[in-house]
Amino acid sequence: MKTIVIMLDAFRKDYFSEENTPFLYSLIKKYGLGDLTPPFGFKTTTGFYTGFNPKSLNLFTSYIYEKNSRKFSNLNLSLLSFLSNNPAFSLINLLRHFKGKDIFLPKINLNCLAYFNLMQDKHFYQENIFQVKTLFDIFRENNIKYLYYDFPLIIENSKSRIHYTLKNSDDSRFEKFLGLMKKDYDFYYVHFVDLDSIGHYKGTNSEELKNHLKKLDKMVEFILSKFNLEEDNILLWSDHGMVDIKKTMDINSKLPRFGKDYVYFLDSTMARFWFFNQKKKQEVLNILKNFKDGKVLNEKEKKKLEIDFNHNFYGDEIFLADSGTLICPNFFQKKPCKGMHGYDLSDKNEKTFFIINRKKARTKTEAEMKDLFPTLLEMMNLKIPENIEGKSLLG
Repeated sequence: MKTIVIMLDAFRKDYFSEENTPFLYSLIKKYGLGDLTPPFGFKTTTGFYTGFNPKSLNLFTSYIYEKNSRKFSNLNLSLLSFLSNNPAFSLINLLRHFKGKDIFLPKINLNCLAYFNLMQDKHFYQENIFQVKTLFDIFRENNIKYLYYDFPLIIENSKSRIHYTLKNSDDSRFEKFLGLMKKDYDFYYVHFVDLDSIGHYKGTNSEELKNHLKKLDKMVEFILSKFNLEEDNILLWSDHGMVDIKKTMDINSKLPRFGKDYVYFLDSTMARFWFFNQKKKQEVLNILKNFKDGKVLNEKEKKKLEIDFNHNFYGDEIFLADSGTLICPNFFQKKPCKGMHGYDLSDKNEKTFFIINRKKARTKTEAEMKDLFPTLLEMMNLKIPENIEGKSLLG
C-alpha cells in the first residue's frame, strides 16, 4: 500500500465544478468533499506536519523582530544591492540550503533583513526543530521511504537537494515529479503552487484561473492513475483559500519614520508594531484609528485568533485589515493585487478543502489543519503520538 499526498495551493472549495475540474469532481462524488479551516496567519501548513496549532509551536507568521538580534547583519547586504529582489533572495536561499537552513525565505525589501529574523529557521523535515514529533520524524522512526517535492526542494528519505530550473511553473513541477515517481517509495508528496499566484495577481474569477484549474485537474488525474484508488492512500488538500480585494489602504505613508523609537512590519493583511517609546506608541495608535477598514486587535480578539503569545516577537500591537482590504504598499508588494489571504477567517473564501479516499471519512464536518496529521498516520497504519491537538477524520 502506497500513499500519495497532493497539495493544491490556494484552492478554494467553490473552485470545483464539472466543467473546470471533471476528474476532481468525480472524486468528490465518490469520496465526499471536506471543509478545511486553516489557522489565522501565515503558518497555515504547521498542523499538517505536526498535528498542532501554530500557536502551540510558537508560530504565527514568518518574520519577527528581536531586540539586539540581527541574524542577517553578517550578510553584506550592500553586495547584494546590485541584484533585484528575486535573484538576491535566490542567492540567499541557496546559501541557506548549504548551511542546513530552510530555503523558503519570504522575499521582502533587502534592507529590512537587518531588522527581522525568522521564527522558524529550519524546514519541517529536519530533525529536532520542535519538542514534538513531525511527520518526517515518524517516517524516520518507522523506516518509511518517502519522496517530498516542494519546488525547489526535493527530499528523499531525509536527504535534500535543490531542483534547478528556469521554468518555475506547475508544468515543470509536474514533469519533474513524474520523473521522481519512477523510484519506489511508500509515501509521495507534491505541491502545486501556481493557483496561488494566479489568484493573487489575476483574481479568483479570471480566465487564467479557470484555465489553470483545468490543467491541474488533468495533472492530478494523471498522477493518481499511477496509484490504486481502492487500495492506496489518497489525500488531496490545500493550505488556504483566497479573498478578492475590494479596496486598499496606504498605512505606510501616514506613519512616522521607521527608526529608534519603534519599528513595524507591513504584511499584506496586517501591520505589526514594536514600540520603544510610549509617546511614539500613542502617536501611532492615534494614526491607526483613522483607518476605518481595519482595527488594532485587543487581547480578547488575539485569544480568539490564537495569537495571544506570552512574548512580543510578532509585535506589541497588531493592526488587522478587514477582509478584502489590502495594506499596500507593504513589505512584500509595492503594487495592489486582486486576491489575498490571511484575514480573520470570518470570510468563507479563506477556507479550503480536503479529499481522502475513505468513504467513511468525516468529510461533512468542518476540520482543522491539525486534523490532517493524525488522519494521514491512521491511513498509513502508523501510531499517532499522544497529546497531539488534532483528531483523526476517519470514522
